[in-house]
Amino acid sequence: MPICLAVTSTAYAADVQCTTADKSAWLPPAQVKAMLEQHGFTNVGAIKPNERKCYVVQATDNTGAKRTLYLDPTDGALRAME
Repeated sequence: MPICLAVTSTAYAADVQCTTADKSAWLPPAQVKAMLEQHGFTNVGAIKPNERKCYVVQATDNTGAKRTLYLDPTDGALRAME
């Protein structure tokens, strides 16, 4: 499954809500980690849900910058990045 690379603005990242789907529809964190690595992210940290129903993870992008990623847990789509 490809990760959507559309990113919302950094100011909006803290307020983004990723899904309304039940947790039974969420991908396993290991699958999301593999997807991120396939898209060039390295040093992918622990993938954790937040109160806005996103997976949140810290990873290093292809420029070497550390980023906080907000992902839709149902398909791994990137919703915001800081």
